[in-house]
Amino acid sequence: MSTDKKKKNPDSEILAAEKIARKGNPPQDAFSWLHQASYGTLSTLNTKEETLGYPTGSIVPFALDRYGRPFIFVANIAAHTRNMQQDNRASLFISNETVDGDPQNTWRASVIGNFQQLVTSAEEAENEYSAQIEESEEEELMARYLERVPKARAYSRTHGFRFWRMNTLKSIRYIAGFGRICWIPGQEYLDLVHPNSFAKMRVGAMQHMNDDHQGNMQEICRAFHQTKDDNIQMVSLDMNGCLFQSQQNQKLYYSSFPNVVKKAGDFKMEIIKLLKQARMHNTESEQQ
Repeated sequence: MSTDKKKKNPDSEILAAEKIARKGNPPQDAFSWLHQASYGTLSTLNTKEETLGYPTGSIVPFALDRYGRPFIFVANIAAHTRNMQQDNRASLFISNETVDGDPQNTWRASVIGNFQQLVTSAEEAENEYSAQIEESEEEELMARYLERVPKARAYSRTHGFRFWRMNTLKSIRYIAGFGRICWIPGQEYLDLVHPNSFAKMRVGAMQHMNDDHQGNMQEICRAFHQTKDDNIQMVSLDMNGCLFQSQQNQKLYYSSFPNVVKKAGDFKMEIIKLLKQARMHNTESEQQ
């Protein structure tokens, strides 16, 4: 047999890896991984003259909005912020933070897209790398981010911390382990996580919680957000958690589910899991 015949065809290997990966549900996996990961490596394109155009990596905490889009809270003085202010193309790399042994034997993904700074005034939004949002949306983003970074609100008073969100999600490089690799179009992922998914179930679940489970919501907020308000309302429910509002001070609190919702019936199961975690936390706090 000739040497040429022994050589493997790279294109056929790529197709085989993608075929194996697609036997599962890559967009669902990517959503679960983004839910699990507490931080990622943000890579931006350097704007310094001596390293112009070269990628620069930085560890950043991140959270997900109700559309499943990752967003970060970064200082104006940070190098990656200055980079994105001139070229907002970037990637967010995540990997399994709990793996033992060879990290290449487990999952990882690169989410690729364009970040925009989120602002609440029309004047600031005139920059092509900025997008205007309502103050209410900014507060929701802060609630989601505070769950992962509890001291984040204090950061806004130093170095001009602002939210940046991957408003345009181009593609996800998906690796679920050896030989399970593919590209996920950004829209395929966004379609999966869209707030319209299970819309009827969400509305019914929120109404049920607000009508019949006031005490349970108080338990969750007391455990994870240290609030003792006796009037809590669930104001939003998505596939990876629920947003509560205190009727006493109007503050928002976000609590992630242990796992992302994959089918309509999972909402009840994940809320019960969240409640069990809250009760364990409250019991431990009372015993201390």
